[in-house]
Parts: sequence; C-alpha cells; structure tokens
Amino acid sequence: MANEYLETLYQNVFEQVYPQIKDHKNGVLYKVIYILLEGQESKADEICTDLRIKDNASREDDRDLINFLIFQPRLILSPFGDNWFKNIINPDMVILAWIVIIACSLVGFLVCSQYINKRKQKSTGNTTKLPPSSPSSQELPPITAALCLVVQTSVFIDLKNKHPNALEDNRLSCSDVKMLIDYSSHFLCIRREEVPLIEEDLEIIRKEITDDSDQEVYIRIHISNGQNIIGKEVPYILKRDLPSDGKRIIQRRVSLKNLSGLENFNHI
Repeated sequence: MANEYLETLYQNVFEQVYPQIKDHKNGVLYKVIYILLEGQESKADEICTDLRIKDNASREDDRDLINFLIFQPRLILSPFGDNWFKNIINPDMVILAWIVIIACSLVGFLVCSQYINKRKQKSTGNTTKLPPSSPSSQELPPITAALCLVVQTSVFIDLKNKHPNALEDNRLSCSDVKMLIDYSSHFLCIRREEVPLIEEDLEIIRKEITDDSDQEVYIRIHISNGQNIIGKEVPYILKRDLPSDGKRIIQRRVSLKNLSGLENFNHI
C-alpha cells in the first residue's frame, strides 16, 4: 500500500516536472533537484556537491549515476517495479522518468509531497495546505475533451483496415485511442471550445486520405468524461487517465500539408 502511494506521488511529480526538462540535454538531474527544492538552494547545493551531480552533465552521465544508485541498496531503494514504464515506448522518456525518481529519492518523500501540494495550490489559487490524499481531479465536473493527434498516414490506414466499422461509425475503442497516442508525433488535449483556435492555423489537404499518401494525418477525437485528461502533456499519463467508459467519437480526420500550426502541441 505504501509502495502504491509512493509510486503515485512520483508519477505526479514527473507529470509536473516533465514539461520543464523534456527539451534539456544537459544537467537534467541537477535541474530536477533544484526544481523540487525550490527556495532551499543550500540543500540542493549539498546534495549535488556530495554526489557530484553537475549542471552540465549529459543524459548519459545522469544515467550512469542512476545505474550506480539503483544498485546501491543503502542509498536508493526502488519503491516499485516496472509497472510505471510498461506503457512508455519512448526510451528518452524512460530515462527522464528514472532521473525524476532518483531526484525524488534524494530529496525525500516530504519534499516531494510539499512540491505537489504547492503545485495544486498554484493551479487552484488556494493558499490553504491541501492534504496529500485529496486529488483535485475527482472534483472536476464531467467535460467532453477534444484529443487532437498527428500520426503517419500508415497508422491511420492500419486502424481503418483493422476496424472499418468503428471508423464508419466514428467510434473508437479505448485501446485504439491509446495506440494512436503511442504512434502520434504531436498531441494536444483541450476543451471543445478551444478547438477553433487550434485548428485555424493548420494547413490541411481537402481530399480523401489515401493508402499511398506520405502526409501526416490530423485526427480529433471527442472523449466524454474527459475532464481528467485535459491539459495532460505526458503520453503515458494521458493514457493512464483516459476514461474507460463513455464515448470516443472521431470528429475530424484530414491530411496535413505540413507541420505548421502545431506550435501549441506536445511534440513526442
């Protein structure tokens, strides 16, 4: 039970930290430690100095340190197995996830819990300390989310050939949506009313999607009871929070002339 809570805590930390580190090539572990110890720079300095964690370390350097720490039982104990990673197909994201886990282990459980509570307070504007066991997502009213994805034409065609009736009925299974997320190059999950602002900048091809096309395909799926996936920026968290009930309806599928207009999307 304790391991499950710790795993959830680390996942929540990763969800918050990932947008701040995904484009960094150097000093990722160093940066995560300072993010978690915001306002406690002296503690961050001490940890990084003692373990020789450098602000210019490559991801390979961080990975070597992680491998060392994982196999030193008295330093770091892995709180769970590989369940967290089973849905992550991007190897770079796996490395970043482990970097965050190690940073969490180094700064301690209490710091991570405080960090998540601070993020919740900022997002809600609430200055009262939130208890760790009160997920704000449960308080959200039911909302239909618009999941916007960009995939290769071959991915769309394979899905169409596999489930022709599902596409004709404009309905997808939950596993189909997860597959599209896995193979997407760009994704964004927003409210339905935000769709026009996103789609107005896309350069689309107004013709049928053909098997021999080498263009990318833009797909918009409306997902009922999708309030908990709006704004998610990490693919595996998006898949984890994808509602298993309700409807998943394809509202639009078109070929793109190019990848312009995707600046607000999450790039994988």
